[in-house]
Amino acid sequence: MKRHRIKHVPPLRFGIVLGLINGFIGLLVTPVVLITLGAAATAANSQYAPKLLGIPWLFAGAASLFMPLIHAVGGFLIGVLLAMIYNFAARWTGGIEFVTDEDE
Repeated sequence: MKRHRIKHVPPLRFGIVLGLINGFIGLLVTPVVLITLGAAATAANSQYAPKLLGIPWLFAGAASLFMPLIHAVGGFLIGVLLAMIYNFAARWTGGIEFVTDEDE
């Protein structure tokens, strides 16, 4: 059994990885958001539906178009911030320790 400690996490690399993960999640969430926002916007303006039928879907489409980008940028910023907080806390606590088993 061998003990390891994570004493430092590179903030930019962690931000890039978290940004890619969140961007992919944004791609998965986009169709659901498009359908629900468009349907809710259309239903909210049901009395104005003949006149404004395309506009709610236009706003929902624009919002869902930028959803993966917004998720990726937000994930990057949160990843950098979390890595910086972890690095600061690891100085005081010594970092996270984990044990590996070497059965070879």
